[in-house]
Amino acid sequence: MTTFMQNGISRMLVGAGVVAASLFAFMGGAQAQDASVKGTVNIVGFSGVFADNYQKFIIDPFKAKYPDISVTYQQSKNSAETLALLTLQRAEPKVDIALIDVAVAIKAAKDGIFTKLDPAKVKVLDEMPAWARLDGDKAVAFSQDNLAILYNTDTVKQPPTSWNDLTDPKYRGKIAAKLGDTRGVILLPILDKLKGTDYKQSIDPALDMLKQIAPNVSTWEPAPDCYAVIQSGEVDLSICWNGRAQYLHDTQGGKIGVAAPKEGSIGQTNTIGLVENSKNAEAAQLFINYALGTEAQAAFAEKSFYGPVNSKVKLPDAVAARIYGSKEAQAAQMSLDWNFVAEKYSAWIQRINREVIALN
Repeated sequence: MTTFMQNGISRMLVGAGVVAASLFAFMGGAQAQDASVKGTVNIVGFSGVFADNYQKFIIDPFKAKYPDISVTYQQSKNSAETLALLTLQRAEPKVDIALIDVAVAIKAAKDGIFTKLDPAKVKVLDEMPAWARLDGDKAVAFSQDNLAILYNTDTVKQPPTSWNDLTDPKYRGKIAAKLGDTRGVILLPILDKLKGTDYKQSIDPALDMLKQIAPNVSTWEPAPDCYAVIQSGEVDLSICWNGRAQYLHDTQGGKIGVAAPKEGSIGQTNTIGLVENSKNAEAAQLFINYALGTEAQAAFAEKSFYGPVNSKVKLPDAVAARIYGSKEAQAAQMSLDWNFVAEKYSAWIQRINREVIALN
């Protein structure tokens, strides 16, 4: 897999030429073909603020362009729950499109849950980098959300600048760290890098550092979530996702601050896939084509602070900084071999639970 951030740290629409070309394609012959598509597209995906923003910035604009296609969005607690639902419905799927984490998408594709996208219908596949096209286009990356350190702006006047700050004794009992999921899986390679270790060789150094962080953790299961405990002042720091935190900072009084450590982070990649035997495959692929296009990708990045994947999208510096951090952090941005990580995912979480969480 090639570097996730290659040619993709700062993105937005590359200029009026791209916009004009997109408008021409929409208003020309392609529109006549697309306009004949009717039906209902049923999507299952992430919950909460993500769901609200996906509805607002992706689904609603799509419906405005294609009024004969209705779209429903079912919220799921996490990707494991989504995969369980898709597996249960396998013989008679009621879902057409699933939005899930890349590690889970790799498993779903290999298990035959997803079907290969038709490049004649999802024409923007040509604009997606090779790393984003999984298992012969059975799932495609559509956004990236960086792991970050959130902080309470009332109680933390000098925000953390490094992942090493999580071990500072001044934060004893003041950190929320839900690490028994993808957050933990992504944090391990980050901490390994700090220790000069390749995560493909060993995660022992990362686990040792987690053990140093553990005395500072007041809860491994922040309730109701890793954002609310910061807003309420229950903790000073929380290890969580950047995109939702940036949105909450802007919409809920700035109580949540977001620190992007100078050593860089790793983007949790979100994917979109067409369910095998979908009854609405034509309309669903039209939606996927829109969701992966420059218009939708740029809007979702600028409004929700999720990194875009479409190679023709370029972001203004100010937006890129809120997604990836400083220029120093952007240059240090890391990538993962997700095929490797998908195989290790469960074992890594088991080790975090057994060797760190259970003992603290």
